[in-house]
Amino acid sequence: MALATTTLREAGEPRSRREAYRCRVERDGDGRIAGIEVVAADLEGCVRRVWVGPSRALALAAPLHELLRAYGVPGRRWASGGEIELDQVGGAHAELLVLATKPLRRADRVAAVADGVVAMSRAEASYWHAKARRTRGLRALRVLLEDGAR
Repeated sequence: MALATTTLREAGEPRSRREAYRCRVERDGDGRIAGIEVVAADLEGCVRRVWVGPSRALALAAPLHELLRAYGVPGRRWASGGEIELDQVGGAHAELLVLATKPLRRADRVAAVADGVVAMSRAEASYWHAKARRTRGLRALRVLLEDGAR
């Protein structure tokens, strides 16, 4: 699973003292969800993009909507289809949700992992978001969440 990375200087954006997160819900002409993208700009100036297509986006729509509501994003903003600016903790939580479920294929596993990530506290989500960047960090999270659902 390779993440697309570019530097902020290449993109022409100024550096920030905080990580910046944006979430975008893509919709097709009929208003159905066609994709979900979470973009993170870290402190080193790199931009990470995680995108899921229509089949996975449909499975993640409800958990992501619940997560964004918990961080104060109004339903109208969610339905607009534009970019949603998130704070550092909320953005990390949303990125963790997409990263943890992206490689899964079975719907029951996607639901179990997504529900577990959404149910996490802010501190727990921040911990697992940091672990996700390490080798097998996401796999350990998936095993933990799936065993808890059994």
